[in-house]
Amino acid sequence: MLSRDLTLDQKTGYTSLVGVDMAEKSGDLAKFEVFAGAQAGCKVTGKLFWCPPPSVLPPAPVPNRISANQWRPLAKLEVEMAVALGAGYSGDMQLRMQNGHLLLSIKGALVWGAGVKGYLTFEVGYDSIVALTELVRQEMAANQYKDLEWVDKEASAYMEKLSFLGATGIDVVFAYVRGYAIVKEIFEALTEGDRGGQIAYSLAIAENQKIMRDWVYNLQPQALGSLLLALSTPPKPLTVEDGEKEKENFNEDEAHLLQQHAIERCLGWISSKPDANQQFEEAIIRMNRDGARTEQAGLSYCKNKAKLDLFMAERVLGLDETNNAMRSRYRDRVSKLGIRLDKHCHYSTIYTGPAFAPVQGLKATYKGPNID
Repeated sequence: MLSRDLTLDQKTGYTSLVGVDMAEKSGDLAKFEVFAGAQAGCKVTGKLFWCPPPSVLPPAPVPNRISANQWRPLAKLEVEMAVALGAGYSGDMQLRMQNGHLLLSIKGALVWGAGVKGYLTFEVGYDSIVALTELVRQEMAANQYKDLEWVDKEASAYMEKLSFLGATGIDVVFAYVRGYAIVKEIFEALTEGDRGGQIAYSLAIAENQKIMRDWVYNLQPQALGSLLLALSTPPKPLTVEDGEKEKENFNEDEAHLLQQHAIERCLGWISSKPDANQQFEEAIIRMNRDGARTEQAGLSYCKNKAKLDLFMAERVLGLDETNNAMRSRYRDRVSKLGIRLDKHCHYSTIYTGPAFAPVQGLKATYKGPNID
């Protein structure tokens, strides 16, 4: 695998790397532990290949997608950029961020065999970023949407942003190749408050339905909360250019309806899951641009749920019964998804502004178990 003149030596019963140090050009044989580092500027490179199980096959369109049951490069090894990890490092695998790169560290024994100490660190390659993102989403769902021990906070935030982009119809591989700064810039642009109609339009395209469903199904609450926030922002007139098709224009009501349909569709996709209630609750709590779980989570749930309900309650283009049926499905779904916390939310009407022209508002309170 390695690009030096290296061989595996197991004469002692332990796997080690033996080879000529081409950097020094000394010609002397040098023994060193796996991932001990580079000597005199020597650079060791290689690739790690994997064959993803069918459950984590890429859910998004990828040009020249490799078919199932084929090996593909998961990551590339760069010893120069792989700094040895501290003594406190533990576990078989860690996914972390360093200088804007996703690095996957794997215990050497898993790659080379028993007896090897230390870790190999790989930079995650674009070929498998989509499948790795799906794997992280599945593992989070299996872990009741709690943080994964083997994924650090920065890497987790990166995965959430990539998942969000995938759920909005953006080519995740293309975005990942451009780098973390570009991914963050696109994410912030889509969540700044005026892109709800554009996102909803992507979710409405018939040929995107299966792809979007696969992204949303196990979407991390951090990403799903940001998506619901973006889709429930005040609608604006929208003009869409879709490839060779003619421009489509949507007025404010039509854009609002697109966003309502998208919200109902996303919640419909997750509602069949055994853990849908937990995914929904956490997503509503995290309905903010960063997907953060704020203090007083119960109150955040009540406030955000009320905002979403009010957005969906607007009887936009109500003469069409299809639209009314969609809003009815939404009410039915959220009543089941929010059955645990809804009963602890209490609302009262408040008035603000001058007495001669008060503005009516809604005050939410949470009276239930502590969920912080």
